[in-house]
Amino acid sequence: MRGLDRLRLEAGAETTPLEDGSQLRLLPVAELLAARREALDLAQEGRETALCSNACLIARALVREGERVYPSGQAVLEALTPEEIQTLAEGWAAFDRREDPGFSAPQDRVDALKKALGDLPQERLRWRVLRAFRALPTEARVKAMLPRDYLWCALHLLLDQEEAASLLCPACRAEAEEPRCPVCGRPTGEITREENPGFDMERFLALRRGEGGGAA
Repeated sequence: MRGLDRLRLEAGAETTPLEDGSQLRLLPVAELLAARREALDLAQEGRETALCSNACLIARALVREGERVYPSGQAVLEALTPEEIQTLAEGWAAFDRREDPGFSAPQDRVDALKKALGDLPQERLRWRVLRAFRALPTEARVKAMLPRDYLWCALHLLLDQEEAASLLCPACRAEAEEPRCPVCGRPTGEITREENPGFDMERFLALRRGEGGGAA
């Protein structure tokens, strides 16, 4: 189950089908906040707050062929019964918990996901490349990248480090390569040329060639 949960974190489903051919979709944080603001306005008109919240959520989450079925929470309240709205909202909530774990995810699930990602050098490499180029996985340029693009970037980052180190004298190079505590500056004991001592470039390349095993 841990592997499946990790795959959902990386590439979970964005929609779930309903019997009538429509779909419920995951919502970005900005749309969730917009739904809450709209719900507050509706609730001020004397309606039940929970019902308004569900209606405004469904107005944004319910789609057919990529287009919203209802333009607003008000339209949902006029078209559906409270029971229908609650059923749709509960279905969306279950889908959201399964496919889009966020900061509200249980601690044991967060710990399991952290361990799963920590055991995957490919994912750690991907993260380092994105961090170096200040990119997010949702960006179009990132979605277009192939695995070889990540490797190409990572190798150039490594070569940049080695070129910078080659300009130093042997004594300064040895000192620069020695990991130090970010708080007190004392040596931590292990010498490595990698940005992160926990990342093994040789192991990663071996895994890419199919020469080693790894957690899935």
